[in-house]
Amino acid sequence: MEQMKYLPIIYVRGYAGTEKDVEQTVEDPFYGFNSGSAHVRVGEQGSPEQFFFESPLLRLITDHGYRPVFDHHHSSSNPKTIWIYRFYDVTTQSFGSSTAVRLEMEQIAEGLRDLINDVKEQTGASKVYLIAHSMGGLVCRSLIQKIYPEKNEKAIDYIDKLFTYGTPHGGIHFQLGGGLIERVRDTVRLNNVDDFGPQRMYEYFTPKTRQRVVLPNDFDAQSLDDTFPADRVFCIIGTNARDYEAAFGLTQKTVGAQSDGLVQIEKAYVKGSHRAYIHRTHTGRYGMVNSEEGYQNLQRFFFGDIQVKLSLANVELSDRNHTFYQMEVRVALRGLPIPIHEQAINHYCPITLELTRDKPIPLFTAFLVPRYSASGDCTCRYAIKLALHSFTKKEREWLFGSHIDQLPLWSDYLIVDVTAIDGVYKAQYSWNYENDEPQHPINPNPNANIFLADILLPERGQKALGKQATVHLEICPWN
Repeated sequence: MEQMKYLPIIYVRGYAGTEKDVEQTVEDPFYGFNSGSAHVRVGEQGSPEQFFFESPLLRLITDHGYRPVFDHHHSSSNPKTIWIYRFYDVTTQSFGSSTAVRLEMEQIAEGLRDLINDVKEQTGASKVYLIAHSMGGLVCRSLIQKIYPEKNEKAIDYIDKLFTYGTPHGGIHFQLGGGLIERVRDTVRLNNVDDFGPQRMYEYFTPKTRQRVVLPNDFDAQSLDDTFPADRVFCIIGTNARDYEAAFGLTQKTVGAQSDGLVQIEKAYVKGSHRAYIHRTHTGRYGMVNSEEGYQNLQRFFFGDIQVKLSLANVELSDRNHTFYQMEVRVALRGLPIPIHEQAINHYCPITLELTRDKPIPLFTAFLVPRYSASGDCTCRYAIKLALHSFTKKEREWLFGSHIDQLPLWSDYLIVDVTAIDGVYKAQYSWNYENDEPQHPINPNPNANIFLADILLPERGQKALGKQATVHLEICPWN
């Protein structure tokens, strides 16, 4: 088994709305990356319970031996360092700035380029990992899509992976106001808040040589435009709007329930990227950065040895003209007290549109660390819950079908063990309705060093999704 790939980590924080927010940010040595939490919501009713998460910073230190660098001076060649990109410092009066004028997004991205070069030089590392919260992800993308190309450089030569928490990759939009709030925001431009609108996003994502005077109709803010491999990006998407307390709850009311309280679910990812939906808010006591769910996805994406792609293939749903289908997906790993991914109807993020297409339906991509297995034998066990719901359209309202309200047509857990020893994969599975311990060996379709296999759905699942429906596994090395 290969050793974990450790590279320097640079943390890029999000937007500070007011000057008071800026001052609070610069007073913190870690720009908020050291914030932990003591709250978690569990159960169908989302009851609050006490659950301690120390902070992503402390966990990277204790779990992986990372060392924070305070003064941007590092005398060791050890790449396991954490650097905070303190881009707000230059505009704060507490550090002697005579003006409160903020840096433009392009200037912040330029500064990030300089920091990456400095980190590489001091540590001897070939590349860096980037962790970004909220607007920080847009800073990273401005560097990747505009700054590097303008300098005839390629982002992949400097950045190995990008991990974003709650980044508004598609901008910030409001459910209320019919577009008026966005137009006022982008016109007034108070504290650079127009950075979350399409015009500015186009400007700081597009190299000058390619920019047009008028915003193109085909501009897609959620596309990396082939400037960086999308499979080297992981996006955490928050689905809990109700606990977002900023502006006394006004923000989450205007953005809408299908959000983390600030960023709408459908705008929180880069197309083609890996993603995890977690029931967390943008920030606060139930925030996504200070969450076990977010951290577990982060460390596995950065340091994992195995990538397991799960998809649903050969689906045949009946009566699509009159029936509307939604699928819930929940992924848990043995040894973890929380799911690492959850798409649920009551969280406003089930799989919906994908069920109408003929090609395989992506369910989740898990990154595994065999040496972290709870069993101690390099076997990673995960359980994926699938639940198919149907709704019948009558006149202008969506109603539940003839089955009992809110009961799925089919639901079960697929439990899979994956073992990797000396580059050889073994796997076995069971459907929970028949056994809670994986017992059936998976006979792979070998293709180079990729393990391919198809698991037939149980009988009831076949009745709901088609006789040929399978869960397709693709297991391969990661990193």
